[in-house]
Amino acid sequence: MFMNLPKDDLVLEGELFRKDEVRYNLLHLICGSQDALRVRTEDGRLVIGQTPGFNPWLWISSDVSPSDKDEMIRRLAEYMDDREFPGITADLDIADRFARYYSTVKPCQPYPYMTLEAYECPEVFMPWGVQGMPEKATVAHTEKIAAYMAAFSQEAFGRRPDSREVYKAATSAVSSGGMYLWKDGDQIVSMARIAHRSPRHARINDVYTPPAHRKKGYASALVASLSLTCKHNGLTPMLYADAKNPDSNKVYRSIGFVHAGRLEEFRFA
Repeated sequence: MFMNLPKDDLVLEGELFRKDEVRYNLLHLICGSQDALRVRTEDGRLVIGQTPGFNPWLWISSDVSPSDKDEMIRRLAEYMDDREFPGITADLDIADRFARYYSTVKPCQPYPYMTLEAYECPEVFMPWGVQGMPEKATVAHTEKIAAYMAAFSQEAFGRRPDSREVYKAATSAVSSGGMYLWKDGDQIVSMARIAHRSPRHARINDVYTPPAHRKKGYASALVASLSLTCKHNGLTPMLYADAKNPDSNKVYRSIGFVHAGRLEEFRFA
């Protein structure tokens, strides 16, 4: 029933997956990674991918009946009984079922951790009257980006990451060529990143504005600017937002992002 998914497998290009492609866009990145766990069913109606150390993402086609879906998830949990997963990310019903079945083969306590709202931007609405302009990040900005990444982690997750790890992440973000800043005068007031390009979409993340610079439209202007770049390159911008952060969700909607579904992240204690 299950088989390894080769890096060049076309299941993510199929009609069934493309119906859910915005919500499950991260699977393009995961399944393109050499060291990722990549498994699918023979009929292409289930795909699970995991980057080591992170939650696996589990997609099941919407045309699978509830009873068949339940059986697939039960068998998948048994198939993965030699894997230590930190959690699961999927549609709420799928994530909940997998968590329950997995906890019977790997004793753990599943709990809901985060609701992710998926958005795509078919048309960009550039805000007017925002002071400043976008600038592509360079090596000279690495320390500032690392500081913003650390501050974001503290605000969003209540923990400050190891300084060496966050500097490494900032260095990688700059070297990727996708990190951008918004500058007002000589001040860096916001950051955002084009993190990954898949066949039809470009995913934006690492959006952060320090508290002292908020409510001035900087993040809106920067994300809108990056979205225009994506559109000019023939890709539809998309992103994920924490459902518990209404301000960021409002910002994205104001510049043209439309809701494309949600996913639930469970953690296993």
